[in-house]
Amino acid sequence: MKSSFICLHCGGTFLCNPHVKDQQYCNDTACRQARRRAWKLKSYRTNKSCRQRCLNHQKTWRKQRPVHEYQREYRESHPEYVKRNREMQQERNRKRQKVSGSMIVNRNTLSTQSSDSGTYALMQIINGKIVNRNTCTVRLQVLSGEEMILAQNSVRL
Repeated sequence: MKSSFICLHCGGTFLCNPHVKDQQYCNDTACRQARRRAWKLKSYRTNKSCRQRCLNHQKTWRKQRPVHEYQREYRESHPEYVKRNREMQQERNRKRQKVSGSMIVNRNTLSTQSSDSGTYALMQIINGKIVNRNTCTVRLQVLSGEEMILAQNSVRL
């Protein structure tokens, strides 16, 4: 009597191949790809040398393809993505204007008027590009008049 198994990817029931020990995936292309992905993930998590090879390969790949160049090339080779993204951004801008009356970018960054107190994300900008995901959350409190003079006097050493 031949035994059967349930494929872990597609969930179908199949007869076991007598040449394969502990068969868990069927012969469908998507299921074979899922088996390879599962094997690679398991190897990455458990085998230090495999993980190091993957990280070294990724580091080399990143050095050869800077993020801003990769994004530019992707946009050049996928005009439908650019068009769709532009349309979606315009729609987001319209919704934002209806709700808050302002756009994404605050063009009054060097205003003489004090801004509101609140919590802000502080990030480094290198060469005019915000690519770095390392941000710091800061709490700003606007002081005016007497409070500002007292705060300046207390800061002096």
